[in-house]
Amino acid sequence: MNYFRKLMYVFSALFFGLTMFAQENNNLNVYAITNVNVVPMDKEEILEDHTVLVENGRITAVGPSAAIQLPPNTVKIDGQGRYLIPGLTEMHGHIPGEDRPQYVEDVLFLYIANGVTTVRNMLGNAYHLKVRDRVERGELPGPKIFAAGPFFSKDLAPTPEAANREVRRQKEAGFDLLKMGSIDKATYGQMAKTAKEEGIPFGGHIPVEVGLTGALDAGQRSIDHYDRYVEFLVPEDAKTEGVSAGFFGSGLMLLIDKSRIPEAVRRTVEAGTWNVPTLSLIEHLASPEPAAQMIKWPEMKYMPQDVLEGWVNFKNDYSKREDFKPEATKALVELRRELTKELHDSGAQIALGSDAPQFFNVPGFSLHSEMEMMVTAGLTPYEVLVTGTRNPAFYFDTPEEFGTIEPGKRADLLLLNANPLENISNTQKIHALIVNGKLYDRETLDRRLLEIERN
Repeated sequence: MNYFRKLMYVFSALFFGLTMFAQENNNLNVYAITNVNVVPMDKEEILEDHTVLVENGRITAVGPSAAIQLPPNTVKIDGQGRYLIPGLTEMHGHIPGEDRPQYVEDVLFLYIANGVTTVRNMLGNAYHLKVRDRVERGELPGPKIFAAGPFFSKDLAPTPEAANREVRRQKEAGFDLLKMGSIDKATYGQMAKTAKEEGIPFGGHIPVEVGLTGALDAGQRSIDHYDRYVEFLVPEDAKTEGVSAGFFGSGLMLLIDKSRIPEAVRRTVEAGTWNVPTLSLIEHLASPEPAAQMIKWPEMKYMPQDVLEGWVNFKNDYSKREDFKPEATKALVELRRELTKELHDSGAQIALGSDAPQFFNVPGFSLHSEMEMMVTAGLTPYEVLVTGTRNPAFYFDTPEEFGTIEPGKRADLLLLNANPLENISNTQKIHALIVNGKLYDRETLDRRLLEIERN
C-alpha cells in the first residue's frame, strides 16, 4: 500500500469512527437527509433539492433545503444527486424458527439490507411475537413485523368449534392476523365469523372447498399467490374428474376459459380483497434454468447450505411429478402476469410480496426481483413502488404511520443512488437507509452482509 492510499485509509477510518460516534451520541436520534430528490409516493413526482428531517424515528419536516432549519447535533446524510423513497414492505415474508437463532438474525438483516423495513410474517408462533417485540424495542436489528399465527390446518382446527377457540386464542396471544390453510368449508365459515367478531384479519391460502368466491364473500383480507383463481377460470362443465390441480392450478391450465377473467376481477374489486401475487414463486418453478445453476445466483451466498439443497431437491422432484406439464406451467406464468395487470388496472388492491425465504427467494433480494417481474407484467415502476410502500399501509389500516414521506410518518427511508422511477432495478442501488430510528450506511450494511456470507 503506497503512502497516499495509507493516508486515505486513515482518513476514511477516522471519518467512519467520528460518524459512528456522532450517531451513538446523538441522543435525540436526529438525522437530516440533505439536498436530496424526494419521491414522496403520495403521488408520482420528484421533489428536487429537498431536506428530510428525522427526530426520534419520525419524519418531522420535509421541504426545500434552503427552508429547513436543522437542530443542533443533527447527523447529516448527503443526498446530493440521490433519491429518497419510503422503505419497502414484504407482504409475504417468513422468519425462521427459534431452533436457528442465528439464521433468524441473518434473515432479519437481509431484509433491511435490501431496504425492506416492514415484513408481514405469514406463518408464526409465540416465538415470532417475541422477535417482533425485540425488534420494536430496538434490541434486534430488523424490519417492523406484523405476525401471523399458526397455520389454520385441519389439525389445528378440525371443527367449527375448534376454529372458534383458535381464533380467540390467537387474537388474545397478540398475533396480527390469521394464516389460512386447508380447513373445510363449515370450519372456514366459523373462523371468518369469529375473526370478524374479534377484529382480526385473515389471509393467505383459500381452502379447496371454499373457492375464490367463498373467500371473497367471507371477507378474506388477502389472497396470496393468486390461490384458487385458476380453479375459478375452469368452466363448471369442464371435465376435471381425475385431474390434479397441481401447484396453484398448474394442472388445470389447459381447461381454463380466459373469458371468465373479467368476472374474477369484478368480484375481487367489489369484495375489496387484497392480492399478494408472489409472481416469483411460479416463475422460478417454470424457469428452464437448472436448480443447480439457480443456487449460484450472487445472493445465494447468504443462505445456509441445507436451505439451498432443499430448494434444489424441491424443483428437481417437482419436475418428475405426473401433474407437472412444462407447457401448462409456462401458461400459468403468463396468466399470473395477465391477472396482475387486469386486477391493477381495474382498481383491485395489490400489495408487494415474494414469499421469502422460499424457493430460491433470498430475503430482501427477492423483493427486488418481484418488482422487476411486476414491471414485466405491465405495471410502471411507480405503480410497482406503490404496491410496496403506500399500499401496505392501507392494508394494515394505518396510512398515517408509514408508506409515504410526510411529516409524522415513521422514518423508514431508503436512500438510492439512482432514480427508481426510471428503472425499477435502481431500488437495488442503496446508499443508506433509516429503519426503526437507526441509520445504516453502505459500509455498515456491507460489513454485516460479509459476516452473514461467512456464517
